[in-house]
Amino acid sequence: MKKILALVGTNANFSYNRLLLKFMKKHFKQMADIEIYEISKLPAFSVDVPLSEQTEVWKLKQKVKAADGVVFSTPEYDHGIPAALKSAVEWLSYHTTVLKHKPVMVVGVSYGRQASARSQVQMRQILISPDCDANLIPGNEVLIGGATHVFSKDGRLINDEMRDNLEECFTHFIEYIQIFENVDEEEVKMPIKQPRISEAYIKFPTGRLSLKEVQQIFSTIPFEIDLIDSTDHFAWYSDKPNREHVRDVASLGEPVTECHPPKAVPAVMAIINSFRDGKRDVVTRPLWMNGHRSLIQYYALRDVDGHYLGTIEFTGSVEYILSLFEKGAWDKGADASTGASKHEDNAPEEDDDTTADASTGASESSDDTSADTVAPAPAASEPAGIEETDADTGASESGSVDADDDAADATTGASEEE
Repeated sequence: MKKILALVGTNANFSYNRLLLKFMKKHFKQMADIEIYEISKLPAFSVDVPLSEQTEVWKLKQKVKAADGVVFSTPEYDHGIPAALKSAVEWLSYHTTVLKHKPVMVVGVSYGRQASARSQVQMRQILISPDCDANLIPGNEVLIGGATHVFSKDGRLINDEMRDNLEECFTHFIEYIQIFENVDEEEVKMPIKQPRISEAYIKFPTGRLSLKEVQQIFSTIPFEIDLIDSTDHFAWYSDKPNREHVRDVASLGEPVTECHPPKAVPAVMAIINSFRDGKRDVVTRPLWMNGHRSLIQYYALRDVDGHYLGTIEFTGSVEYILSLFEKGAWDKGADASTGASKHEDNAPEEDDDTTADASTGASESSDDTSADTVAPAPAASEPAGIEETDADTGASESGSVDADDDAADATTGASEEE
């Protein structure tokens, strides 16, 4: 089922265009999941609107990115679209590409006999402009005039001819979306079908890995990775199942300022700029995420000469590690490299039954020597020179920047409160 975002093209309290979208939501529920969005939530477009006041704009952009298609329902004011609708489209096209190649459809209702024909022409011109660059299906017009006579009191479109035209046009729109999805799918699958790609490998100083192995390593490691490149664009994320931060390929290539909530932008950029300027190399953030304790660590990615290449974010749940700690896993006094206890000075030098594997620390015979049966060692005193940490964030004084809690995710800026 296709996910459609439908924008009410006016900020009026009552609108037949809103009524039309509500009818479409019910009437086409077997074909698409239609979400109706009120543009009245948005501030009036201005390049001078403070970033802190653009949270609703950011939310709308995320909805557009996630949608398979967008429907614009416009009335006609003075032979054109309402100012509020033009303002909304400005937000969706200024320094962002969320409408680029996005399948869109235009519908409209008005009181006059010509319906919203002229405003729809204007809307179509805007949507195919270079700044929007949307995929608009041609010759698919839904023109509903005489609004007071074609809707029932319960919001149904009762004019048979208009309803039939709406059904035909919306069906074409869904088919139009599927065409673009099939093309994209083929483009994605094409490189995979080339045998040379699957057989290719990368040679490192420490060995070589096939491309398939590289992909599976990133999918298997117990944390997720995201990369912001040196130009501050979201460049890559690991395809790990059950991610803490859900990513979408639609966000790839976006500037950092576009793929996270506006309130987090200053703190996020403070982290990235501190890496770029060489003032920091790592920032650590312990957080509650999705109901469990997680750790986010940001690292400056540099080449062998120290030049800044980007910012890497590592995120993962630490519940398992904390559980081991709380159960005293580190109180056994075992040497991780050999499996030998530091308090076994008087133990026999050779004992075939308890010989440990130097690479794993595992005993050849684990019947009576498992970690659970080793007596806890006395607590060691804290070594001198341990760096003090910030109790609020867990970040060390040498490795963090002053970023508020909303900056949890460097690539999206999304905090648990969002």
